[in-house]
Amino acid sequence: MTDRFLQSYGEVRDALAALPPDVALREIVESYADGIHRMFAQLPQYYLFLVLKLLPGPERDRNRFYKLGDDISRIILPHLEADAAESAGNRTTATVAGRRKDSMQLMLMYTHVQLVVWSAFAFWTPLCRLRNHQQELSESQRMARVAHTVGLCLHGLFPRAVHDIDYRAVERVAAVRRDELLEPNRIFAAVEAVVTEVGFEMASLDRIAKRLGMTKSSLYFYFENKDTMFSRALQTERRHFNDLFASRCDRLGSFSQRLYGYIVTLASYFLSNRSLMVFSNWVQVQRVPVTAGTADEDEILQSAEFIRQRLEKHSDPVRRDETLETLALLSILMNRGLTTTGLSLERPRELFAYTRDFYRTVTHGIAPAGKDVYP
Repeated sequence: MTDRFLQSYGEVRDALAALPPDVALREIVESYADGIHRMFAQLPQYYLFLVLKLLPGPERDRNRFYKLGDDISRIILPHLEADAAESAGNRTTATVAGRRKDSMQLMLMYTHVQLVVWSAFAFWTPLCRLRNHQQELSESQRMARVAHTVGLCLHGLFPRAVHDIDYRAVERVAAVRRDELLEPNRIFAAVEAVVTEVGFEMASLDRIAKRLGMTKSSLYFYFENKDTMFSRALQTERRHFNDLFASRCDRLGSFSQRLYGYIVTLASYFLSNRSLMVFSNWVQVQRVPVTAGTADEDEILQSAEFIRQRLEKHSDPVRRDETLETLALLSILMNRGLTTTGLSLERPRELFAYTRDFYRTVTHGIAPAGKDVYP
């Protein structure tokens, strides 16, 4: 399955590489989205394989997948830079230099996650329940879904969100302080310590129990099984995050302020609690099942009721039904971004520069402002 998946993804890469050099950014994105959607339509199990097997699997296989993504990034980047320069009125490198390198990298990451993960959501929900492919799609239906994905990538999840909000005021309200956190979770801390010592793949439950001064069997004395243990730990953190954001949300008036506040709260909460990020990644790498169901969905939605209310007013019936997908996308992007950029609460200027770029990218996409406006 690994070789088959990577071969299919490689064919998407090859199709992009074969496009003429003067092709427009929209055509690049359309080709990428169409290739990914065809790939998942060919074998819908690819999504679960990607999330549960390939990404958490052996490093050599992950690296093969990431190399293909890097190849695609090198194809897309010149088109991003050209469009950024053109929107400024010329194509000189001096104009492009106004866009920070890390801003471009965030746009590339958004493109990959948006097109690969969002296309997969046409077949599976974030909680891995079969959806939307009980019957074969007609070609017109398939193309409509591809166009929807392309629109979200180019023009963002909320293209009518406001850019000129008072970022500093929102940051003062939304950022999480360390003294607001729960007592450090022993399980999360043990997982982080073991992962730091031996890596994700070797961080077995036996090692973690030993770090806690217990045996694996004595851990189970307190919990019905490891699923219950990890689910309770995550639910406790999730409820605390919900409470923290709820207290901030009431102090933020507009949707745009609340959305940027949610992003700031999420970033600062993760950075204040790095062991939670490590634990979340370890759960995937070790293929540890964590209970998921309607109650989990309700808890997730509680922290972002303002997003669901906004989408319920959307003119597109497909978009109205994508609250969970939107939240999952934000979380995936934030986790990957913070993991790869080395941001820290001790460097707030860098952190908030990132969260502002993050907000602008997810709300308005990768197309230059004012160009090819999404209806």
